[in-house]
Amino acid sequence: MKQALYLILLTLAPFRCQCQLYDNKWVAGDTPLSFINFDSANVIIDSLANYNLRFTVTVANICDENGQLLYITNGVEVYDSNGDTLQNGTGINPCTYTAQLVCCGLDIPQAALFIPQPGNNRYYYLFHFTDDDTINGGPKTLYYSIVDKEGNNGKGAVAEKNISILQNTLLREGGMTACKHANGRDYWIIMGASVINTFYKFLVTPKGVKGPFTQSIGPGFPLPYDNAYSRFSQDGSKYVTGDYVGPVLVMDFDRCNGVFSNPLTIYNQGCDSPQTCSASSSVEISPNNRFVYVADVTNLNQYDLWASNLQNSVVQLYSDSVDHTHTGELNMLQLSPDGKIYISAWNGLPFYNPLHVINTPNAKGDSCNFKYGSQPTYSHNNKLPNMINYRLGPLAGSGCDTITAINNAQMVQDDAIRISPNPATTTCTLKTDAPNQMCSAIVFDAVGRQVIPLFYNQHLSTFDFNCTSLSTGLYFITVKDEQGKVGVLKLVKQ
Repeated sequence: MKQALYLILLTLAPFRCQCQLYDNKWVAGDTPLSFINFDSANVIIDSLANYNLRFTVTVANICDENGQLLYITNGVEVYDSNGDTLQNGTGINPCTYTAQLVCCGLDIPQAALFIPQPGNNRYYYLFHFTDDDTINGGPKTLYYSIVDKEGNNGKGAVAEKNISILQNTLLREGGMTACKHANGRDYWIIMGASVINTFYKFLVTPKGVKGPFTQSIGPGFPLPYDNAYSRFSQDGSKYVTGDYVGPVLVMDFDRCNGVFSNPLTIYNQGCDSPQTCSASSSVEISPNNRFVYVADVTNLNQYDLWASNLQNSVVQLYSDSVDHTHTGELNMLQLSPDGKIYISAWNGLPFYNPLHVINTPNAKGDSCNFKYGSQPTYSHNNKLPNMINYRLGPLAGSGCDTITAINNAQMVQDDAIRISPNPATTTCTLKTDAPNQMCSAIVFDAVGRQVIPLFYNQHLSTFDFNCTSLSTGLYFITVKDEQGKVGVLKLVKQ
């Protein structure tokens, strides 16, 4: 009954809105670049005038809040809507690997992502990374740069460049994505670690970028085929990620606190070992948040998140196991503003360069109306821009807002203060080895309401407390030290 009601409400609410149209135009493909315009009911395909731009795999672009194309990147340079290099737009992701690909852009999926600065129409963040680890051949640093729309006399300019927010950490080969915070204003940036099952999260607010906040959950993703692709559902409640070889991971996501939970692992095509199959070249979730679409190069499958057994819910929509021509194969999946899912074709098809299309992705099985090569374009579309749901609004009734005291405090990011065990069931211990001892500690629930005042006006290095009275869920503990600095720790009560 709840699912049926949800579908009725979704039908009544229009998919498109008249604001925050940051994804309203796409730049895709290779020379000549295709320009895909979602301004009207019918998709308009054109080519970008500047034929000097080249894209290998990495591509991201963003429009202004009214849907007018602003900026494009291939992970090496930043361009304006005409394809001209922005002032200070060269030298993105500096390293030997990047220097080798100045001609045509990075060869990494989802390695760049534009985010508008929350609460400001002038500045745009570009989060980006490259293969700067010469030993492992993968990413090790996560950067952001800032584009000023009013810079260079209104032509736009890169105001700040290559600001590192995560260093000396072996990251996945792709798979960076983002989701709106529950307040409908800020953004969670999500990036996974390679090999180990750790996720790094950053919160983008009007005051800057906070993080990294880390969480270890689900399986690790193996080398050397960790070519990752990740997506959030349109309501931000689900996250799915996979790579060329390995499992596909589906998790719940809390937009308020950025915490993943309930990991489910599936093996695409029903194989029983991550080493024996090509799991996914890309993943996407339907607009009604029900179906997960998983593509490898010659197969497209649909999984039902409402099914009692996600693995067994698979429906094969397309298969061509004998295709070894490397043309027309399935590559990147991307949900568009018109409610369809477009799929790029690896190196196009002979004589024309189409996108594959899932026309009604909210429908189960073959009713989703997958059409092979049905959307012609002007270019070899083996890449689509890395987009997110910029239109997602606040989570009604959550009471969650980054203006609260908890979220304005500096999240504890190292071992200065520790809590154990975590998750906890009966008792917990707060401990610090820092010179400044703990003077106060308060427990808050996930929406910022005070639950337990642990202690005030003390000078402690260790404190034990009983958490039996806490209900199962996530909590925050604010700790103030002798210098008045406030840190926040996360506690999971089981």
